Amino acid sequence: MKKGVPELKSDTWAIITAFGGWSAVIVTVMLALHSATNARIDAQGARIDMLHDTMRNEHTLILESIAGVAQRVSYIEGHLGIGRAAIPESAVPP
Repeated sequence: MKKGVPELKSDTWAIITAFGGWSAVIVTVMLALHSATNARIDAQGARIDMLHDTMRNEHTLILESIAGVAQRVSYIEGHLGIGRAAIPESAVPP
């Protein structure tokens, strides 16, 4: 029994070599696409985090603005002597 590379026809070696070459190309392209996709996903995650922080900050500003308006209304009511009317109880029991 011979050791080493088996003896095959040159056409068979050409097919094996071509298959190996194309396999390497396909694997390389797949790895490149995988890396590009991961980079896009990480960038999207960073944008989502930034938007979430921005929305939280805007929400805080809105609440502060509403509190300021409520404080001014309360001051004006107190200055004019108009107290806030109590909310009447509903006539229908729950």
